Amino acid sequence: MSSSINIIIVEDDPLLANVMRRCLEADGYQVAVATCGTELRLQYRSHGAELVLLDLNLGAEDGMDLARELAATTTVGLIIVSGRADLRDRVEGLDAGADDYLIKPVALAELRARVRAVLRRHGQALESDGRLRAGSATLDLRTRRLCHEGGEDVFLTETETLILAELIRHQERSISRASLRRGTDWSPHDRSVDVHIGRIRRKLREANLQELTILPMRGHGYRLTVEPSPAIP
Repeated sequence: MSSSINIIIVEDDPLLANVMRRCLEADGYQVAVATCGTELRLQYRSHGAELVLLDLNLGAEDGMDLARELAATTTVGLIIVSGRADLRDRVEGLDAGADDYLIKPVALAELRARVRAVLRRHGQALESDGRLRAGSATLDLRTRRLCHEGGEDVFLTETETLILAELIRHQERSISRASLRRGTDWSPHDRSVDVHIGRIRRKLREANLQELTILPMRGHGYRLTVEPSPAIP
């Protein structure tokens, strides 16, 4: 496991946080612990993270609000780990933007498996040099440039880069408009994601990048499909 993968555990029970931290560090992750939203924000700004494990009961602070904040302002993977077992809480947590919801007490073997699964879906396509791959194309998150074999580079805006990065992380799976809004300041009712998708499609066509296709999913969002590059005669 690559030591470049950072995980933040947000848990105000020091014993439980330490058990989880040691378990994940044994798998090779870099793990930080925060006891509240303020510490989480400081940790994330200072070191970043690919995944956050979030408790919902943090004293006077409601972890559900933190989940919504993370979904609205970052692209980090999120697993809620909570003693709240009610179906309404689980649904609310997933709707708030969590990738998974685990109910305490959770077996460490299951925790490790869920972490691996979310990282595969959410962040494992991200290389250590800040690039994402989709077929023969490579999206550089720092330069906002999509490079591919046999064609011109595609230059994207910051918002287009965020949207395409989410589609690549979830390639071949449907992703909601709410998830595509991660890292932006759009309101829940803003439909301008469709406008940005249209611009990305146009740029892909103009660059003759035929292997990447963004398909609409009625009533949900979009899906990126990756077809093999055509053979060069």
